[in-house]
Amino acid sequence: MQKINNLYLANVQDLISSNDESHSPYNDIYKKVLHTNVSLVDRTEKVIMPYKFELYPDFKMPTDLTNFNMTYLDCLLERAQELYSLSVKLNVPLKIYYSGGIDSTLILVAFLMIQEKSNIKENIIVSMSPESIRENPNFYYNHILPNFKLESSENFSNDFDKKCIIVGGEFNDQLFGSIAIYKVYAASWDFSNVLKSYNTGLVRDFFLSKGMSEKSANWWYDMLVYQAETAPCKIQSTFDLLWWFNFNFKWQSVLFRIVLRVSKEQRKNIDDNFMKNYFHHFYTTTNFQKWSMLNSHLKVKEDWKSYKYICKEIIYNYTKDEYWFNNKIKVGSLFKIFLNKNTPQGLDTNYNFLFKLNASDYYNSNNSFINGYK
Repeated sequence: MQKINNLYLANVQDLISSNDESHSPYNDIYKKVLHTNVSLVDRTEKVIMPYKFELYPDFKMPTDLTNFNMTYLDCLLERAQELYSLSVKLNVPLKIYYSGGIDSTLILVAFLMIQEKSNIKENIIVSMSPESIRENPNFYYNHILPNFKLESSENFSNDFDKKCIIVGGEFNDQLFGSIAIYKVYAASWDFSNVLKSYNTGLVRDFFLSKGMSEKSANWWYDMLVYQAETAPCKIQSTFDLLWWFNFNFKWQSVLFRIVLRVSKEQRKNIDDNFMKNYFHHFYTTTNFQKWSMLNSHLKVKEDWKSYKYICKEIIYNYTKDEYWFNNKIKVGSLFKIFLNKNTPQGLDTNYNFLFKLNASDYYNSNNSFINGYK
């Protein structure tokens, strides 16, 4: 009989078919709010899901925030130098996935900012599409074309061959907030509501407005409030509470969702060594996480347009593109990569790609929806 390993990531469609009333809050948040390809895993290890998801070893929540004083720019330049040094060590280029959005543009700006100390042009390939150019044409013509080697992103799933270090732009949303913040804001079109104390119950009201039962909405809201009260950082506003949900529960899912789309021929390359050396999202470092946990006041100002204003300011200080700075807002782009990709249903802790999930194989009766959270 084949051993059943725990899961790192799964499409939970086949796992939420249970009619067990005790699991209704778990099932409800997927049926009403989340996509089923999001695997919720608690990095604080206080909430145990009804199915056997295991926390990726490097992703436990940072708790020691004492004496941390790095700025966001410090973290940015440190990470660029770290990845460049890894590229030199492994003697393979960095391949940066560029969408044209704020996060991927900032990555290239970081490498351009360290180029005086490093010969980055020989070590970086920019993987992009025509849409990447259209989203920020000035940056493409003025800064990408003269400085980097270019490659089409159309066949990104073939890049997992250890001939390059893949660098994605994920996790900056986890550092700064969540698209859920925009959705809650859009429900009333008054951003000031999002900046008020989470005790107003706005998050619970949002859950109810999406069709969740009162039981489910209360369970998730009460659990998030408990997490806020026991977190290693201050969580005060609705903005903070939604940021925490993304930062804590969705972090692991974000890491593996591109890995799940590796080409069939290259799945055999995915293991611990590959994940630690050849696959990196730029914004995952512990220092970035600590910055996020200590600087809620620097993520947004008084309106949604100011979301990630620090990131935009760093880009503007380098490019001096006033039109872009004054008009650029957050736009989702990852869905373009995922279009028309036939993907497995899960990835287990031994990096087996799973095409069918039987709920009974992964069910964990010792879960927080039955026994409560820690």
